[in-house]
Amino acid sequence: MEVDLDDVLKSVTDELFELYIPAEVETVEKPVSPSQILSFHRNYVQKNVPVKITGCIDAWPALTRWTDDYLVSKLGDTEVTVAITPNGLADAICDEKFTLPFERKIKFKDFVTEIQEPRDDRVLYLQQQNNSFNTEFSKLMSDVDSAPKWSSDVFGTDLDAVNFWMGDGRAITSLHKDPYENIYSVVRGCKTFTLFPPCDRLHLRYRSYPLSRYNEKGGIIPEDGVVPWINIDQKNPLRDESRDLHPVVVTVSQGETLYLPSYWFHHVTQSHSTIAVNYWYDIDYGPAYGLYQTFDAIARAKGY
Repeated sequence: MEVDLDDVLKSVTDELFELYIPAEVETVEKPVSPSQILSFHRNYVQKNVPVKITGCIDAWPALTRWTDDYLVSKLGDTEVTVAITPNGLADAICDEKFTLPFERKIKFKDFVTEIQEPRDDRVLYLQQQNNSFNTEFSKLMSDVDSAPKWSSDVFGTDLDAVNFWMGDGRAITSLHKDPYENIYSVVRGCKTFTLFPPCDRLHLRYRSYPLSRYNEKGGIIPEDGVVPWINIDQKNPLRDESRDLHPVVVTVSQGETLYLPSYWFHHVTQSHSTIAVNYWYDIDYGPAYGLYQTFDAIARAKGY
């Protein structure tokens, strides 16, 4: 008897949604006690599903301190790495090329001045993902919890990196996934995440794009290499009308935190001058990893 692989895969993914993958993101309070930590791990980490959390950063001085004036008083002449693009799309497809942002070091006070009065011809974004909070923004350390105990307890592992994010409302993070457990806290403004579960890898098409980079004037300069990236609308993945995709949209506002599990695809937009701090933890190479690798192998075999 012949078996239709697509029918089998649809049956499997339908069952995943019936059992535990959410149609919308739940909101819970920060786990504190050992029993709450265990419950959070079982309900969200073990199942590899996102959840919005309240109360994680209520005690942070940053919530009330981080005005532009305060930040400039702390960081004014500090040189920070800024991603610069003509359109807000860094690390994204432009003109059929995977295009990196132009990066340069500028004084933080000059960055804030341009955020307050944005230029029409370029978009600035602080988006360094190399433990940037602990390197370029360490003067703000006393305003946050630099290594939250509750999340280390939830994941059972030490913190890998802490990153600082701030930028123009036109800055967009194109659809991608990360091999980390992600705790993402919004200190000012709001961010909207469009999420796709790992099983949607079966229907998200990757293509290989020539590598390039913006120059300071917004032109595109070729670089050596190719990058596999998702072939979907870079500004709004919801424009893809595939019935096989299962987007979940969640807005994380000031004072809220998102647990974004490893291998969930995510696209991010933000209000102007939003500030966020996120924590990356190494993944546990368990069932969630194995399941994603299975979906990825099948998608590759189908030419996706």
